Amino acid sequence: MIRVKYIVLAINMSGELAILGGNPTVTLSTRERWRRPIEEEKKLIWELLESGEISGAGRGLPKQFEDEFKEYVGCEYCLTVDHGSTALASAYYAVGVGPGDEVITPAAGYIGSYAGALHMGARPVFCEIDPHTLLMDPEDVERRITYRTRAINPIHMSGKVCDMDSLMDIGHRYGIAIVEDAAHAAGCEWDGKKIGNVGDIACFSLQGVNPRGKPVAGGEGGIICTNDRRLYERALIYCHLHRADIISEITIPEYRGLDSEVLGLKYRAHPIALAIALVSLKTLPYRMKKAIENREKLFNGLRNIPGIEPVKSYPKAKWHGLYGGWQIIYHPEELDNLSPEKFRAALKAEGVPIGGHGWASGHPGEHLRTIFTRGFDLWGHGRGPLDTFHSFMGLPPFKPYKKGDLPITEDLATRVFTIPPYIEPEEGLIEQIIEAFKKVVDNYKKLFKI
Repeated sequence: MIRVKYIVLAINMSGELAILGGNPTVTLSTRERWRRPIEEEKKLIWELLESGEISGAGRGLPKQFEDEFKEYVGCEYCLTVDHGSTALASAYYAVGVGPGDEVITPAAGYIGSYAGALHMGARPVFCEIDPHTLLMDPEDVERRITYRTRAINPIHMSGKVCDMDSLMDIGHRYGIAIVEDAAHAAGCEWDGKKIGNVGDIACFSLQGVNPRGKPVAGGEGGIICTNDRRLYERALIYCHLHRADIISEITIPEYRGLDSEVLGLKYRAHPIALAIALVSLKTLPYRMKKAIENREKLFNGLRNIPGIEPVKSYPKAKWHGLYGGWQIIYHPEELDNLSPEKFRAALKAEGVPIGGHGWASGHPGEHLRTIFTRGFDLWGHGRGPLDTFHSFMGLPPFKPYKKGDLPITEDLATRVFTIPPYIEPEEGLIEQIIEAFKKVVDNYKKLFKI
């Protein structure tokens, strides 16, 4: 009789929410099991050290990486630099962004996406995101275009690919360049074409180390891809001082006469970083394939659970989430307005590796950074595109943003959660995560008592 009571008690405890004293649903390790081929990295790095080729660009391993990445993406031109943010700065220069211009970028974005334009004297103009894809909303982009708009900056956050058909159509109709932030999106596709071979110019980041670094990772580094020779040459002269054979690469007449120091900036990538990235590039197809398989398994298991909406993707897009993870949109109205904080806490107690929203800034939106809510005298003496008292290069004084200016972005920031991507999870982990969501939703009314 005592044994029967014990069994009943154990069953009840296993069904109780962990946050209320029950057993967690996720009992398996949530660590990623895939490991990068570090011996291949060591071999290439050792060869560079032995040969002394640890500086320079346009030859040797750095040129090999550019050629292989260009072939993988399918674009005409590829240029490596030291960071993703400097790749974007070079791209803004390439498309002609300058003082007094405007650049449209999503409020659910990242400062490095537009910082290069800001430091060139351009004013970032923030737009809303689509509430289901969490990506730049093309309709809102078009509403914010003025005669000063020089570039549109789609951010393929977490590798989710923006609506490139709509954005390219807007760009063509208004004569505005599309400068893609593809930092998270190496390997991702739009309509069968890899990102880097779609917009006017696209920029990637090589930050971190796999499996949790950027999809192609080398510690630090950036890549610029384009099919436009003029944009390539402008990026080249902007930041590649002393690149091998740079003079012979310059074909545009107005740049003839520049010497090997071109415009004086040296943003070139480190060869050791590119050696690591070259190995990373070779493993990308496998990592991408497995991540997509595991994401679809998770999303298929979550789709019919009340209050839960796995982030959507456009039909023409192929994405992995290798950096930034997989987003889950929570709808509290479907669970009697249970707060996102309580919902997330209950999932964490069940062992789900769930994080907060995916906005990189930690703000409800980029527009609520201090420099945009107060304004900022960028160069002092009342100069710069964010000065609130003076006009700048034809721009009127900057009108600071305030909370409520981009309500869709701000609202979603409170109720978008992220699950880390998995290439090789523990067998059964994805299923346990799905069961944890079901358990919390089935018992959500108990959470009101906390």
